[in-house]
Amino acid sequence: MAKLIIIEDDPFLLSILAEKLKEAGFDIETAIDGEDGLNKIKAGGFDLVLLDMVLPKIDGFKILEELRGGNQIKKIPVIILSNLYDKNNIDKAILLGAKEYIVKAYNTPEEIVLKIKSFLNKEGVK
Repeated sequence: MAKLIIIEDDPFLLSILAEKLKEAGFDIETAIDGEDGLNKIKAGGFDLVLLDMVLPKIDGFKILEELRGGNQIKKIPVIILSNLYDKNNIDKAILLGAKEYIVKAYNTPEEIVLKIKSFLNKEGVK
């Protein structure tokens, strides 16, 4: 079973996504701010990071920079879940190593789960 961390500062959305992903068979950890999320990622064991970009304490861009700098966590794929959907932010996130960019406002929680499952299947992670 794949282990995912969701770093999202909206408690309602975080709860819904965590529940939907658990129902889909994933092991889920959550973080409500960037600092907590980054510390949990550094502790290890995740197959995928679901990352919001606008977060308290440390934003998503800084987390991407940190992840790409640390060898032990460099290989963990990151999918962005954000409502920042202008081309500059998307391009910057991809340049910093994000594998996919999902705009929350344009996807239901169920659609997000399907996209995550599809990505993990493509990557060979069960």
